[in-house]
Amino acid sequence: MSSSSSPFSLRPWPTGDKKPKNLSEFITRVNAERGGFRNMTEAKLREEIAAEENGQIEVDQSSDGEEEEETDDDKQKNVMAAREEFLRNLESAHQSAMLGLDFVSLLASRNKLHEPEKQAEAKASLSPALRELVPIGTLGGSKVNAPTASEARKQDEIAIATGWRLKGINNMVDSIVAAAEKLEKEMELEAKYWADILAVSENGWAVCALPNEPHTLGVRFGFAESAPEFRNSSIAPLRRNDDGTVRLDLGRIGGGSQRIRITLKKNGEIVDQSPLPRRTPDDAPLQDRVLEARNTAFHQELWYEISREARGLLSSDVYSNSSSITWKQDSETQMIFTLEDLGEPDSTYENISNIQCSCTFYYVYMQLLLFQGHRQSYNRRTTMTQLAPNRGTSNQSYVIIRAVIANHEYFKDGKVFSSFLEDLVFTLKRAGIPTATCKSISQPLVPTILQASSTRRNTKSELTFINHLVGRLESQFELTITPEARLFARGAIMLMPHCGMVFRVSLTPFPPQNGVGENNASTSAENKDKGPPNPLELTYPPHDQYPNAKETIFYVRQAATRALLQKLTEEARDKAHNDDIEFSETIRGPGVTGSDDREVHLDITEEADGQLALSIEAQWQSKADKNITSRRWTWRAGYDDAEGDSITDIVVKVMQGHPSL
Repeated sequence: MSSSSSPFSLRPWPTGDKKPKNLSEFITRVNAERGGFRNMTEAKLREEIAAEENGQIEVDQSSDGEEEEETDDDKQKNVMAAREEFLRNLESAHQSAMLGLDFVSLLASRNKLHEPEKQAEAKASLSPALRELVPIGTLGGSKVNAPTASEARKQDEIAIATGWRLKGINNMVDSIVAAAEKLEKEMELEAKYWADILAVSENGWAVCALPNEPHTLGVRFGFAESAPEFRNSSIAPLRRNDDGTVRLDLGRIGGGSQRIRITLKKNGEIVDQSPLPRRTPDDAPLQDRVLEARNTAFHQELWYEISREARGLLSSDVYSNSSSITWKQDSETQMIFTLEDLGEPDSTYENISNIQCSCTFYYVYMQLLLFQGHRQSYNRRTTMTQLAPNRGTSNQSYVIIRAVIANHEYFKDGKVFSSFLEDLVFTLKRAGIPTATCKSISQPLVPTILQASSTRRNTKSELTFINHLVGRLESQFELTITPEARLFARGAIMLMPHCGMVFRVSLTPFPPQNGVGENNASTSAENKDKGPPNPLELTYPPHDQYPNAKETIFYVRQAATRALLQKLTEEARDKAHNDDIEFSETIRGPGVTGSDDREVHLDITEEADGQLALSIEAQWQSKADKNITSRRWTWRAGYDDAEGDSITDIVVKVMQGHPSL
């Protein structure tokens, strides 16, 4: 066959650009061809460029051999020569294959001479040139050696082949049985795994795919309104153990369980302590372990929030370090907050005899405050409420320790003020003032939104209820000194700017809260218009607000002193039939003055032993020797030391100059 009839069309392989592809290849080529950048100068490069333009090639003295660049014509000739050589080789191989085919076809045509229908097939397999030269069947062959395989050997080979086939089938059956057993075991493990997942989902936990592992299930056990440090880590993968149980990878929360613990110490000894629950075992149901992880995350966030808040409460004697927060209530008592790992349950020092001030009460109270903060954040996020740019709340800490301090001060000041009123009334009655009475009411005010009788759950009503429960505790007190002189006090919690209990004192009843009892309010207003005026309105009116119980008690003492003196002045004037008896404010304080320089002064003080004492001091000028005589009478709340005469009788006798004095 000629090369012109060849079915192959070959072209040379395309050559790429010889320029360097990147900086690294350029540096490598410079180091290999030029010996580095030190041997390459601008003048030398310009000479090489000029030589290339003139068709000359500069010889590099440092190279191992001399190479001449080929011109474009020489390259074309070399390519054509290589193509021709490749085609000749292909043609030779083709001819050799055709000759081998003709040889085999001519040899096999001898066996088809006695079958006319196959002679045509034999001729068709030969090439036309060979059919013209020789007829079919002219090339013969014979076997050199006869086959040595016997019938028995054939049967053995069939038996061996059958055995191998049976062995393969048995192996296949064994593998199928093993796969079925493995699949059955996997089904049992998967059923156990999904049963735990279903139990978690049915208990209300959010089961979802992990953000970074879409093919792995996880459970969200945190709070959507938590701080970002805890919200982003409150999701745990639900991975399957080898026995089919679910492994809860807690991640940042860790494998341990933690709780806030409150300890109350007095003179260095523990007097009360909030209990620690038992740690949830590792083999507990999955929903219990998820709940324990949620509780741990909640208390870790609570510790984080109170640690932030404690840094700004140094003025309230709150000190913090990395392991504890200490609030010094007084010189002897301190309350310590810690975050502790759970182990065995510990309630050794728990004391809930006084539920209002026990550590267990504050333990629950702080959790309620953090829950309130979450609900407030949710309420802000789900409503259209927008704050001013300079009033962002993202970095503000929750009011937790402040509320604890204010709650403690509320109950402490309320107890102190209530005890003072009871002692004052008891002392006044012993001094002969039967009209003295007091009563107190301490309860949280019910918000208007909760007064409607509705069983429907309302998120806003729950938030309002919590706000009133933790920040709107109020106590109301009423003191009647005389029928005309009455005092009304209301104590409430204040969280900002200072935390504690503040008092408001009024000479008239406070209006009812939340619109309840409007008829009673109108009735009290009518009685106020009809009844006699309160004498304290002119002599000693109260301020709008008092910061603590101490300041309020001071005002009540002074007001009670003046109210009593005014009442004693009127009674002494009526019984002595002396219009010169008057109530007056002197340098020594308020008192009752009469003729002949007779004076009576009244004091309500607290003695060294803490007992409340009411004392009057009278002085007058003796008619015989013109000397100043003074005498003192005292009534105490805790002692039976009162004399027979009442305070009214004593004042009348002093003003009359009774000889028994």
